[in-house]
Amino acid sequence: MKSMKIHLLAFALLPMLAGCLGPAPKAPANWIVEWTGPVSAEAPEPPKDAPTAKLLNLEVLAPYNGTRIAVLRGDGTLAFDSFNSFAAQPSSLLKGAAYDTIERSGVFSRTVRPGSSASADYALEISVTRLALDCRSEGRLNASVALSVALVGGRSVVSTARGEASVPAEGGNFSAAFSKAFEEALLEAVRLLKTK
Repeated sequence: MKSMKIHLLAFALLPMLAGCLGPAPKAPANWIVEWTGPVSAEAPEPPKDAPTAKLLNLEVLAPYNGTRIAVLRGDGTLAFDSFNSFAAQPSSLLKGAAYDTIERSGVFSRTVRPGSSASADYALEISVTRLALDCRSEGRLNASVALSVALVGGRSVVSTARGEASVPAEGGNFSAAFSKAFEEALLEAVRLLKTK
């Protein structure tokens, strides 16, 4: 009888020992990337003969193309944060920010959204080669972005340019840091493109 009570007690405590009745683990945070300027901000005036451009393609290269945020570590390794993720696949998440940044860059007279049936003088293809939290310097946490942009006319590459930026993730606000870093890197590259 006594051994039966011990077995019943052990059976009753099993869910607690397994963590079933303990506090729920902290849910992962989901971060976005968006254009950081005010919607009403005036774009720099493009030159009178500025061409039009269509955002044709944006790809995020491996290993940065997953939703879990990549972390560059001081020992040269790359980790993936289990508690911080992008709210969608980075390639789809960055398209809106890319369009807004290009439209307000002052380089093109008009920008056409991806998927539109409208044509433009040029197409833009963006390859994001780094999208990570940089923890390689002790005591620093930066959103780091590197990318390249190809300006395509017809079926030929007319010009290419690269841009990169690193922005401190102050207060752990990864949305603000990645948004600013992506915008700065893309603006740098787009303004280096030769449209003539």
